[in-house]
Amino acid sequence: MCRMAAFSSNEYVEVGKIIINVSEMAKSGKSAPHDDGYGFVLFTKERKLEYKSVVAIFEDDFWKSVVEGFKASAGIVHARKASENLDKTKLQLHPFHISGKYLAHNGTVYNANIENDFRSDTYDFFLNIFSFDNFEALIDNVRRYVTNHKYSGLNFLLYDEIEDSLYVGCIYSRSPDYFTLYYDQNEAGFVVYSENVNGDLTPMENGEILKVSNGKVTQKGRVF
Repeated sequence: MCRMAAFSSNEYVEVGKIIINVSEMAKSGKSAPHDDGYGFVLFTKERKLEYKSVVAIFEDDFWKSVVEGFKASAGIVHARKASENLDKTKLQLHPFHISGKYLAHNGTVYNANIENDFRSDTYDFFLNIFSFDNFEALIDNVRRYVTNHKYSGLNFLLYDEIEDSLYVGCIYSRSPDYFTLYYDQNEAGFVVYSENVNGDLTPMENGEILKVSNGKVTQKGRVF
């Protein structure tokens, strides 16, 4: 169970407000506190910035010095609330990375194979979906995992740094009030949150996946 956000823009944006919104959700949002650590990855055309901490995001001000003056065109921010019986170390912190792709996830996969290097249900999910070369192939990978697993939620934020595209999936089996993702798209770009942080965001449908490039939704699909 986690709170998270991602963004994509055709220009560089200040990331502090997005991290603050995730911190506020983690501290006092739905099913708070989400206090088992946090992580983020931020991208420019030339650089990327990664940071993880086992300290609760709302108790750790160090991230402010990390991102001070840093403007990014895309990124993922994730605050963790560990699922029962899963470890609470830096190894389990999101986003995970495989072959130029980064993924953060919200939910629990009850029958995931956690015999991986990170002892993580999220990493098992990632291993099963990361290999794709087009939007339909990603949907097929996710649909296959959904069919073969029991889960509370498979919400995911996946950024492909080679393709420079963000993929957002809203998938859950219960508790729509908790798992529904909310997004906004305007001239400044695209942003998605675990909660309707300003009361004016658009809810995603259960089973929906979006592809976002340069701040614009370019493709929409469904796994069910």
